Amino acid sequence: MRIKTKLLMIYIPILLIGMAVTGYWAYLTAYDSVREREYQLLTQTLTLNVMEIINERRELLIESGLENVPVFRDAYQKEVFEELKSLQQATNRHFAISDRSTETLVFSTMKAPVLLNVEGASMATIANRTVAFGESNVNDMDVLFACSEFNPWNWKVTVLQPAEPLQSSLFTIAWLTVLVTLFAVVTVSLLMGRVTQILVVSPIEKIKSAASRIAVDHKKVTIDLQQNDELGGLARDVEAMSGEIEQYVAQAQQANRAKTDFLAVMSHEIRTPLNGIQGLAALLLETPLSEKQHQYASDLKSSASILATVINDVLDLSKIESGMSEVDVTEFDLNVMLNELITLLGTNASSNNTRLVYTSKNLESVAVTSDITKLRQIIINLVSNAIKFTHKGTVRITAKLKQPSTETVGANRLVIAVKDSGIGIEPDRLEHIFDKFTQSDSSITREYGGTGLGLAIARQLAQLLGGDIKVVSKVGEGSCFTVTANVQSRLKVESSTDSVLVKKARDASLPSGLKVLLAEDNAINAVVAQALLEQLNCIVEHVDNGLKAAARVEEGGIDVVFMDVHMPVMDGIEATKRIRKLNGDLGQTPVIGLTAEAFKERHIVFKAAGMDDIVTKPVTVEALQESLVKLALKQDVTDNK
Repeated sequence: MRIKTKLLMIYIPILLIGMAVTGYWAYLTAYDSVREREYQLLTQTLTLNVMEIINERRELLIESGLENVPVFRDAYQKEVFEELKSLQQATNRHFAISDRSTETLVFSTMKAPVLLNVEGASMATIANRTVAFGESNVNDMDVLFACSEFNPWNWKVTVLQPAEPLQSSLFTIAWLTVLVTLFAVVTVSLLMGRVTQILVVSPIEKIKSAASRIAVDHKKVTIDLQQNDELGGLARDVEAMSGEIEQYVAQAQQANRAKTDFLAVMSHEIRTPLNGIQGLAALLLETPLSEKQHQYASDLKSSASILATVINDVLDLSKIESGMSEVDVTEFDLNVMLNELITLLGTNASSNNTRLVYTSKNLESVAVTSDITKLRQIIINLVSNAIKFTHKGTVRITAKLKQPSTETVGANRLVIAVKDSGIGIEPDRLEHIFDKFTQSDSSITREYGGTGLGLAIARQLAQLLGGDIKVVSKVGEGSCFTVTANVQSRLKVESSTDSVLVKKARDASLPSGLKVLLAEDNAINAVVAQALLEQLNCIVEHVDNGLKAAARVEEGGIDVVFMDVHMPVMDGIEATKRIRKLNGDLGQTPVIGLTAEAFKERHIVFKAAGMDDIVTKPVTVEALQESLVKLALKQDVTDNK
C-alpha cells in the first residue's frame, strides 16, 4: 500500500471525527439560537403587540370615563379580540385569553380548547411585564408559548406558536450541517493529500528511485530535492552515501580484479610444479619398479591428484563468487553422459566395495541443452561423495525430465537424485552441509579427507543453472541429494549424415609420427609432456622459449605446436601471434596452448591471440590425445570444404 493511501486512511477518519464533533456543536448552537430567537419573538409579540393593544383599549375607556360601564368595556374587549384575530392571520401565531381567577377561556384563535401546561416555564421581565415562556403540548400538538397577566381586567394572555415550522427549520440546519461537514472533509482531504504528495510522498518517491538506481548501478546519484527538512536531509545523506558506495564498489572491483590476477598467477605457479609431480609419477609407474617402489610412486601420484582437486575446488569457488563463472550452453545426450560418468566412477566404487545403479526416465533418444561441464561436475561431486561415505553399500543415481520431450525444442526441468546407503548426516548438520569448508563432522576430514568445498560448489553451480540441490538424510541409513536444473530438450531424429559424423568422431585416431614442437621452459614439465606425447607416437622436438618456437616453425616441418603460455624471452601468446604472421601454410600451423591458468576467460584471450585449443595443466595423456583428435577432425572438415 502506498504511503499517500496510508496517510489518507489515517487523515480521513480523524477529519470525519473532528468535523462530526464540530458539526454537532454547530448544530446544537444553531438549535439553541433558533429557539432563543423564537422565544424572543414570542415574548416581543406578547409584550409589544398584544399587551399594548389591550392596554390602549383600556386607556380609551378610562379617558372616556366608561371603564366601569360593562357594555362599553365588553365592546372594547371585543375590539381587542378582533385585533388579535387580524394579528393571528398576519403572524400565524395563535392567541388565547382566559380568566385568571376561574381559568375560564375568554378568547382563543384556536378552534379547540386550549389546555396549556406551563410547568417548568422560564420567566423573564420585558417592558416592565413578567412573562413566562417555554414549550408545551396543546391538543397533541407541540407549541411554543409566552404568557403574561393583565391585572386590570384579570386576564391571562397567551401567545402560541406551533413547533413544527421550528422543527423543520432545525432539520434543514441539520442537513446543511452534514453537507457542510462532508464538503469540508472532502476539501480538507484533497488539500492534505496534495500537500502530503508535495511535501512527503514525492520526496520519498525521489529518494526511493535514487536508492533503486544505487542498488542496480552502484553509481553516485543526484536527487532533485531542495527541502530543508528531514526528507531533504535524508536525500542529501543518500547522495553522499551513493558517492561512497560508488567508491567502495570501484575499490571492490579493483580488489576482485587483483584477486583474479592473483589466483591466475597462483594457479600457474602451483599447477606447474604439480604437473611435474603427477607426470613424473605417471612416468615412473611405467618403468620397472619393485613392489615397494611401485607403492611409493602410486601414493605420490594419488597425493598429487588430491592436491590438484583441492586447487580446482578453490579456483571454482573463487570464480563463482566473483561472478566470473558463465553458463556455456551446448546440446548433448544426457543419458550417454551419465552412463559414461557411471562407468568412470565405477572403479572408485569397486575399490570401496560399493555398487552403482543408474536408472533414467524420459531421457531415451533425448538431446538436452545445458552446460554439460557444470552438470558433469555436480554429478561427479555428489556421486564421489556418496561412494566415499558408503562402504559395502549401494549408490543409486536416477535422472528424469519433468515433461516428455517432443521433436521441437522446449523448456524442461531436469531432476537428478543421488541416493546412498552410507553413514548419513546428523539432523543439526543438515542446514550447514552446503556451507563452505563444512563437513557433517570434524572427524570426517581426518577419516575420509576432502576440503568441505565440494557441496558448496555443486549447489552454486546448480543455482547458476536455474535450479538447486536439496538433501534428505538419516544417520545410519544414508542420504539422498536431489539436483534440479532448467534445461531445454528435444527428441533426437538422427539422419544418416549425423550417424556418419558420430561414427567418424568415435573412430577417430591420431596419425602415427606427428612432428610436434614442444615449447616449455620448465625442464620437468617438458620431460613429462614429451614422454606423454611420445606415448601417442609423436616425434617431439623441445625448445625453452617462445622466440625459439616461432623461429623453428618458420623453418618448416612442424605439424603441431604445444605452446606454454608463460615463458622467458618471449611468452606463448606473443610467439603464437608471430607464427600467425608467417607466410603460407606456416602461418596456419596448429598451436595448442599449455597453461596452468584454469579460468575460462583467460582461455578466450589465448584463443583470440591465435591458439587453436587449450590444454590445462596438470597435463594428462588423455587431454593431449583429445586436443590432437579435435584438431584432426577440424582439419578433415576444412579439407572436405
